[in-house]
Amino acid sequence: MPLLDDEEGGRQVYTVAELTSELKDVIEGGFSSVWVEGEISNFKLYPSGHAYFTLKDEEAQVRAVMWKGLRNLLKFEPQDGDHVVCRGRLTVYEKRGEYQLSVEAMEPKGIGALQAAFEKLKEKLAAEGLFDLARKKPLPYIPWTVGIVTSPSGAVLRDMVRTINRRFPGLRIVFKPVAVQGEGAAQQIAAGIAEMNEYAKVDVIIAGRGGGSLEDLWAFNEEVVARAIAASRIPVVSAVGHETDFTIADFVADVRASTPTAAAEIIAPARVDVEEGVEEYVRRMSMELRDRMERGAMTVDDMGARLARAGRQTAGKLKDNLTAALRHLRALSPSAQLAHRRERVFNLDRRLVYGLTRVKEKKSAENESFMVRLASASPRMRVESLRETLGRQEDRLDEKLGAFMKSARNRFSMAAGKLDAVSPLKVLGRGYSIVTSPDGRKIIKSAASVKPGDGVKIRFADGETQAVIKRGGAPKQENLF
Repeated sequence: MPLLDDEEGGRQVYTVAELTSELKDVIEGGFSSVWVEGEISNFKLYPSGHAYFTLKDEEAQVRAVMWKGLRNLLKFEPQDGDHVVCRGRLTVYEKRGEYQLSVEAMEPKGIGALQAAFEKLKEKLAAEGLFDLARKKPLPYIPWTVGIVTSPSGAVLRDMVRTINRRFPGLRIVFKPVAVQGEGAAQQIAAGIAEMNEYAKVDVIIAGRGGGSLEDLWAFNEEVVARAIAASRIPVVSAVGHETDFTIADFVADVRASTPTAAAEIIAPARVDVEEGVEEYVRRMSMELRDRMERGAMTVDDMGARLARAGRQTAGKLKDNLTAALRHLRALSPSAQLAHRRERVFNLDRRLVYGLTRVKEKKSAENESFMVRLASASPRMRVESLRETLGRQEDRLDEKLGAFMKSARNRFSMAAGKLDAVSPLKVLGRGYSIVTSPDGRKIIKSAASVKPGDGVKIRFADGETQAVIKRGGAPKQENLF
């Protein structure tokens, strides 16, 4: 309500504070949730994690802020020039008379946030050369130890293990259980790939999960996973979703498998095919030697040299196979199994600490966001604001009442002055007098109304006196001309 009345024309005048306070109530009450579309400019991320920026279009702009807890939930990193749609609420900062948009959700305009983030990260990593064929590592022909990074639940792990054991029985499998979707999944996958490299006893790594929506597969589109695959010294096979699903991990990996089962088939050759290949090689060598001997094209010395060379090659292969077998046996020994179990316990403990830290950070961010919203909606804050407003209104009411009383006193003084100016007492002061009956109740206005001997009272400016009429009658007419 207006605080002052302008006496000239009856205008109602607001103070700046009162006008701003009423606008704050109107704006914050009428725009508690609003969608705003615009272009980001002057985007600044402060050490606190809060982001301040401006939303603008061709005709106007509005300041905006996004608190840390809410910004961490974004699937993309906003930057100057991005055309976005924001959901938030309007708030007013009374001291500067400014309003701003407190952003609670943001997404790129014209494309889903996830797809936009996918395309932006894909373009960035491609420019860095992480997709180049020249940097991809070949897979070993027979990987004696296979590392699998995936979820412990579901059929994916069982299908891969079953396929590997069916195609090449005896291959050792090292499993790293991780979350494959949800908060913190990408960090777990990246850590699992790094741990496989630290273990240094794995010949190939399969990182994957079953099919799902873009949101479900999103952990394999995170930059942290892409860089973990690129940094791996061990060849990595990406096995995410179905044949039609593509992720950032697929482009960075050394080999992309259409499904997790297909990945197991790629890395584990069929043992029967390997054995048949060796038998075929031996058979062809024997036939060639026999043909040359029959044609006489090979001397005894030549045949001896060839046999010696073949023997050395065979001995070398046998040595390699024996070394691999011994390594495989050492891996299956009780001491190795115990060391593996001890390492797994250590990794699980580290994973637990990491998970608890992530949960703590997430809850802290959520709590911070909740406290911000709670503070803005707190009844106590509202009551304090209303109490301050009421106090200001009381002060202004007192001022207004004082001004009104002063004006009334002035008007009263002016009226008293005017009344005093026409008072009979003023006339008496100039030498006139008033004649009344002896009791003062009747004013004698004419000489004809009294007769000799009548008593009268005469009032002067400074007092009154009694008199007796000695001569009366009608007043004598005088000719003034």
